Amino acid sequence: MPDSGTTALDNDVTALDNDATCVVCSHLWREHDSLGARYCTATTVSALTRGCICS
Repeated sequence: MPDSGTTALDNDVTALDNDATCVVCSHLWREHDSLGARYCTATTVSALTRGCICS
């Protein structure tokens, strides 16, 4: 089967409800810029405990 270039993580992130609250920083998911979304996704996937980088 051809690779579409997306991963399961990509699908999970794009499938999020934009009104959902982020489990990492408690901000609304729609308020994340691209760096914040990447940071919070990596934090969740890696089960890290680190502070918020949202501005």
